[in-house]
Amino acid sequence: MRTQPLPLLLVWLLLPTVAVAQNSYNRWDARPPDPIAPLPRKTSGPPAAPKPAAAVRVLRDSVALTSGGYLVAEVMPMFLGGAQAMYAAISRNLKRPGGPRQRGSVLVRFTVLASGALSGIGVVPGRSLNPAYDAAAVAAVSRLPASFSPGKRGGQPVDMVLTVPVAFR
Repeated sequence: MRTQPLPLLLVWLLLPTVAVAQNSYNRWDARPPDPIAPLPRKTSGPPAAPKPAAAVRVLRDSVALTSGGYLVAEVMPMFLGGAQAMYAAISRNLKRPGGPRQRGSVLVRFTVLASGALSGIGVVPGRSLNPAYDAAAVAAVSRLPASFSPGKRGGQPVDMVLTVPVAFR
């Protein structure tokens, strides 16, 4: 029994055309819809002058936006040995929690008391990874030795809040 050569030849010739048509339909269907923008309003008068920009208070630290302000100090609290020694001690004490591995940093805020001791260790709201990583960062900072020189204001030691990033790489 012989097959008809004409139908096979016809299918062989039309197959690429059907594939191209299907591919273009798929691209059309996958395109996101165009955004709907409102039409501009018509005004009868002259265009309004732009409003002057409001005065912006420049802040040195974004954490102050959430904490409500600054405390001006002549001498900031300092870890004995410097910032590099503090970060080295934090990384030595840092234990990565189990579970899925994440990368990023957690901002930890703490208060250096006038005596040089640490208190009120916690994570800055909105600057965390997940609860396990936050707890590991807080534990690493809480294991720091109480070897801070206190901040001074008006020549007197005062309690000051510091914020340090704890990086998980």
